[in-house]
Amino acid sequence: MKSGLVIREPWIGKILAGEKTWEMRSTATTIRGEIALIRQGSGLVVGTAKLVGSLPALTRGNYMDFSSQHAIPSEMLEEVIRNRWIHPWVLADVRPLPIPVPYKHKSGAVLFVTLDASVLDAIRRQRGSSQTVAVIAAAPAPSTPPRPERENMPVRATNPSETLLPSDRSARRDDGAPVFVFRPEVAQAYGFPLPDGGFVVLKDSTAMRQGSPNEKRNRPLREELVRSGVLTPDLNKRLYRFSADHEFSSPSSAAGVVKDGNASGRQLWKDSKTGISLKALLDGARS
Repeated sequence: MKSGLVIREPWIGKILAGEKTWEMRSTATTIRGEIALIRQGSGLVVGTAKLVGSLPALTRGNYMDFSSQHAIPSEMLEEVIRNRWIHPWVLADVRPLPIPVPYKHKSGAVLFVTLDASVLDAIRRQRGSSQTVAVIAAAPAPSTPPRPERENMPVRATNPSETLLPSDRSARRDDGAPVFVFRPEVAQAYGFPLPDGGFVVLKDSTAMRQGSPNEKRNRPLREELVRSGVLTPDLNKRLYRFSADHEFSSPSSAAGVVKDGNASGRQLWKDSKTGISLKALLDGARS
C-alpha cells in the first residue's frame, strides 16, 4: 500500500521519542506492516514504524492501567472516552528519519493519504530498505489539506500543556518583515501588521479560553470565531488554537482575542527577534 497517515502533536513526538507505543484510534484496523509517520500540519514524513497489532477497545475502567503504552494523561480521560479514542494500534520498530521527507497532501484525503513514488523512494533511501512503505493516516486527521505556503513548517514535539507553533516563522516572514509575538499567561500567538492597520494572527497560535474577568470588548468577536471554527479547543484546556490565519481589524482586536480581555495591541505585540514593540517600530518609522 502506498498510502498513509498523519499523527498530530504531541503524540507523534512521543512516538518518535519512544514514549508511546499505542496509537489510540476510534476504530480497530486490519492493516499490518511497515508504515510511515507524518506530523500533522507540517507536510513532512518524520519517521517509520511497524504496525503490528490492533487490540480490543479499552474502557473507562481500565484505560489508565495502560498509560505507559498510550501516554495519555489522566486529565484527558473524559475527552478520549467522549471521542472514542479507545482502540490501541500497536507500533514497533519506530525509527525517526534523519531528514524529514516533504510530501503533498492530496485534496480530499481524510483518513488515508496517498504518497507519491518519489516520497516513498526518499523514505527507502534513508531506511536503506527496498520494502514498500505503507503510510496510514491517523485520526483525528486534518479536515482540510495543509495550505501549500505553510506546508513545510516544522513543529516541535511538546506535551499537552505547551503550545505548538511554527518556529521557523517566529522571526521573519518570507519577505523579510518581522513576525510579532504576544504571550499572555500560557497562550502564545504570532502575527504581523497590515498596511491598512489590520493585523493577521497566524495559524497554530494559541489564545486563552478565559482571561480577565473584566468587561471585554472583544467577547462577541471571540464567540463568533469559536462558532466558525477559527478558534478550536486545544489539548491544553486553558487554550484555544487558531485553525487558520485570521485577519483582525487592528492589533488591539487581535491581542484582545488572544488574551480574552481588553488589550493595547501596539504595545503588546513584540518583534519576536528583537523584542521591540509594534508601537515603537511604527513610531520610529514615522519620525
